[in-house]
Amino acid sequence: MMRLSQEKINEIRQSVDIVDVIGEYLPLEKSGRNYKTICPFHDDKHPSLSISQDKQIYKCFVCGAGGNVYGFLMKYLNISFMEAVKMIADRANIDLSEYDIEVVKPQSNQKFQSLYDMHKEATRLYSYYLHTKLGLEAKTYLIKRHFNDDIIKEFQIGYAPMESILYQSFSKLGFSNIDMVKSGLVLENDYYSDRFNDRIMFPLFDVNGSVIGFSGRIYKPTQTSAKYVNSPESDIFIKGDILYHYHRCREAVKQAGFVYLLEGFMDVIAMYKAGIENTMALMGTALTSGHIRMLRRLTHNIYLCLDGDKAGLAAMSKASQLLLDAGFNVSIIVLPDNHDPDEIYELQGESGLKAILQKTYKPIEFMMDYEYVDTNNYDDRKQYMEKMCEHISKLNDDVDKDYYSRMLSQKSGFSFEIIQQKVSGIAQPQVAYVEKKKTIKYEDKYQKAEHDLLFYMMNSREVALKYEAKAGFMYDDDYRVIASYILDYYRHHSHLEVADLINRIHDEKIISKIIDISQSHLPLNYQSEAIDDYITTIGENAKKLKKKQLLEQFNYILDPYQKAQILNEILKLDEETKKE
Repeated sequence: MMRLSQEKINEIRQSVDIVDVIGEYLPLEKSGRNYKTICPFHDDKHPSLSISQDKQIYKCFVCGAGGNVYGFLMKYLNISFMEAVKMIADRANIDLSEYDIEVVKPQSNQKFQSLYDMHKEATRLYSYYLHTKLGLEAKTYLIKRHFNDDIIKEFQIGYAPMESILYQSFSKLGFSNIDMVKSGLVLENDYYSDRFNDRIMFPLFDVNGSVIGFSGRIYKPTQTSAKYVNSPESDIFIKGDILYHYHRCREAVKQAGFVYLLEGFMDVIAMYKAGIENTMALMGTALTSGHIRMLRRLTHNIYLCLDGDKAGLAAMSKASQLLLDAGFNVSIIVLPDNHDPDEIYELQGESGLKAILQKTYKPIEFMMDYEYVDTNNYDDRKQYMEKMCEHISKLNDDVDKDYYSRMLSQKSGFSFEIIQQKVSGIAQPQVAYVEKKKTIKYEDKYQKAEHDLLFYMMNSREVALKYEAKAGFMYDDDYRVIASYILDYYRHHSHLEVADLINRIHDEKIISKIIDISQSHLPLNYQSEAIDDYITTIGENAKKLKKKQLLEQFNYILDPYQKAQILNEILKLDEETKKE
């Protein structure tokens, strides 16, 4: 089989638009000639990732992440270079069957492969048993709860019978007892047994769609144990890094422009029954920084809809503040009568659930109602007023501040003037964010000459060849490496594409500098005299450094003859500099 050439790799990259590919994972906004979005590679609150459609590259001007479409997929999905190439080829319907492509799985997957394999086998077995005589009662329960075959298949729902089917199967497949217990699917007491027995099983997935855990639900009126039993945390199942349905809702979230953030997987399934797919669930845990990072990768707009009971409202209060602090646009849906979406769907059906989802609150409105104290006690009312003033002070719009200050006055009984003073008196750091490229600070005129010359070398083969003939050296180590990459590229091409140039490079620091240089604010048209000046300046620096080295040698050498030779070289350099 043929080896995949650099030219073929370039051809595959050129078959797609980086804007379309990144747009499948992140919500993009047009910004002049480029596009921008929240950077998923650092704790970003403002759109700092810029995507150039002209150059087919991306760059974050805060954390420095940058590259072409392959680099984005590698970093975003944690995959290898060849996996990224194959993904783009598949997307563009480019046949690679005649090429020898070795795709290496990430080490983390290989390390825990047995755990993934056991969960995959468990999912298969549970699914099988749901459709047998042993699972008949469980399936009947699901049908009564409006789970049809399509929903059962979509969410890979199954049934765990009374006997320990997993331990028997895992033993036959050669898994060790240690790994079985590590998976959380098998318990070790006086003997080995399955964790889940006589329960309806709901698989839990990671961001790539691999099953990493389960939640088992009772279904008989006679069952008195806990309603739900979940897998314990393991090497592959960490609750703070899991959002249920995340792997399946990307396209729906992109189309809707927002996501419903729910409490549990049954709420996601209830919404799915109602034809709503832009949903994900926290799995009953508090919102974590891991969840926030995951959400940033999909959307900037969150509709928070946790359970309507006391615990759900408290969780909503904390989660909304965390999301606001992280820079999200948050809308809140308060569910009536202590119900959750699953219960509302069962009671009111699709139309009833959709009607409730239409009524949304701004976080400040929710907080005013949630924190409200209906009492004549002065201290309680004052504490409520002061707490709400803090929330109002965080609003960016002066009209909103005025509106909610007046609302607070009515609810608390304190005058509008007092509340206005309080709000104004709470100092809020005003962060003016302007999307701009980092200003490059040069150590001296020589480094600036090297930087600017590289820009013109990227845009002209003629300039690159002139540099090679008349200079051939740069003092800055990184610039010298970049120059060599450019020259090597021009040996096979007449025109340089930055997005293809960086295909050959695996050093992120060098890639970042290449992108910075390529996006410099310099005129594309150049004068030959200006290029000659850059080369002359670089040559001056070379002579300056050579003289410095010779002087250091002169001071350390004792032999008079050698000293005379070094002095002679220094004088020659001085003469050459004077002539120039």
